[in-house]
Parts: sequence; C-alpha cells; structure tokens
Amino acid sequence: MFGRKKKREQENSAASVNAATKRPASSEPVIRKAPQLTTLTRSAVGNRDYQQDAVYVTPSKILASNKKTRVLALVCDGMGGMADGGKASRTAIQIIVQGFRKAEKDPSLNIPLFFQHGIRAADHAIAGFPKEDGKGSGTTMVACIAEDNKLYWASVGDSRIYIIRGNQMRQVTRDHNYWLKLQEKVAAGEITEEEARADRKKEALISFLGIGNVSLMDINTEPFEMQFGDMVMLCSDGITKTLSDERIRKIILADAVRPEQKAEALVEAATHENSHSQDNTSVVLIHYEEVDMKKTHY
Repeated sequence: MFGRKKKREQENSAASVNAATKRPASSEPVIRKAPQLTTLTRSAVGNRDYQQDAVYVTPSKILASNKKTRVLALVCDGMGGMADGGKASRTAIQIIVQGFRKAEKDPSLNIPLFFQHGIRAADHAIAGFPKEDGKGSGTTMVACIAEDNKLYWASVGDSRIYIIRGNQMRQVTRDHNYWLKLQEKVAAGEITEEEARADRKKEALISFLGIGNVSLMDINTEPFEMQFGDMVMLCSDGITKTLSDERIRKIILADAVRPEQKAEALVEAATHENSHSQDNTSVVLIHYEEVDMKKTHY
C-alpha cells in the first residue's frame, strides 16, 4: 500500500515538472529585423515644355552581413539655357551608372576616386557634344553611394544633398555659383555683404558637367556614418527655389505623409505652390532603417 502511494506521488511529481518546463505553443510571431537602404524617387516636368532632369536610384536593398551592400543615387539637372540639356543630364546618368555596375561588387572600390573619374568622364563627353548656334550643353549633378551605413557624396553645380536626422536637416553640398566668388570678395573686404546680395549674377553657375576640364567638385573623402532613421535627400533646384529648407523639413518629417510617399509629397508641394513657372523638379530619397523580416513562429 505504501509502495503504490509512493509510486503515485512520484508520477504526480514528474507530471508537475513536465508541465512546468514544457514550452507552450505561442500564437505570437517572432519578428526579426534587418537593416535596409530604402530608396524613393519622383520627378515632374512642372511648367516647362520638356524634362531636362534625369534621375537614377538603385532599388531598395537589405544589407547583407557577409558582403558590402551598395546603393547609388543620382540627380542631374540639364541646363535650360543651353542646347539639349536633357541629353546632357541623361548622358551623365548613363556614364556614372555604367561605371557603378562594373565596380559595384569590387570589395576594394575607392568611392571618392570613382566619383572623380566619373565626373571627369561625363564632363568630357558632354563638352564634346556638337554645339548649336555656338551654345554647348551642360548639367549639374549630385550623387550618393551608400555602402552599408557609410555615405559618400559628390556634387557639381547647384543641385543639392541634404541629410535629415531626427528633427534636424542639414545641407552638405555647396551651390557652385558666382555667390561663392562674391563671398570671397566680401571676406577680402573688396565688397560689402549688401553689394554681394544685390549682384544679379550671384546664381550663375561656375561649375557644371560640360564646362570642359571641370575642376570645382565637392566629394567627401571620409564617409558620413548613418544611424537608423537617417534620410538622405538629393534634389534639383526645382525643389529648393520653390520650397524653403524649413518647408522641406516639415514635409519629410510629417507623420501624415507615409514614408513611401515623401518624395512624391515634396514634388507635389513644389508644383502646387508655384503653378505658373515651376521648373523641372526631381527628388531622390535614401532611408537607412530597420525593417521587419519574415515572421517566424517558434
């Protein structure tokens, strides 16, 4: 009798242990996250007769853990006062993209040097276009390559690159126009700030692709390290000559604008607010973020 009771007690004890240690089946999925470079783009003709902007961006990519993941973004703004600016912007895109596709998987790719070579090649090609009525062709260019979370950029002309982090937005490129020369004269005491601002030539470009032997270009040799949530914006001056930096920042950060619609919202805002004389308008966005991977049940 005592033996049977003891056996039952042992069986009950074992059952209790099993029940306590058994992993319950969960109906809740486990969500894994991965870093991703999400890319968006939008262009509009505005009130112009034809499109002289040209854009390119690599499709969104999830970062690979065992190799470098690279994304290329480009915005070129063909110069409206020169013959066939659209051809110039498309040519610049084609040359840079072809070079990138050849070098994209090279683990030792020197990105600043890649930009230098690409800019000079595009400048040489466009400068060689046949001239119509003595006028040549030209285009501005801004370019970014994101290598994992490291960002490199290049600029020729007055298209711009901004970095948005948190609630802050910063322009990281200079406008390559006569204003730079005027500022040098102000610093040297040759003219006043008021005289510089009154100069009608202050927005005239002093560097662009097609100028021939281009020398003024901005390329960061040390990469900018992105953090999750950072957004990079490349745009033609159709955006910046219509929308203030504060207006751009508010559109990008607006909770009411879904992430996948932010590029479209910027272009629509510019074309809506300047409905009579809006220039070609182009935006490319790169968003460094964490995304949900395939949901797995355990």
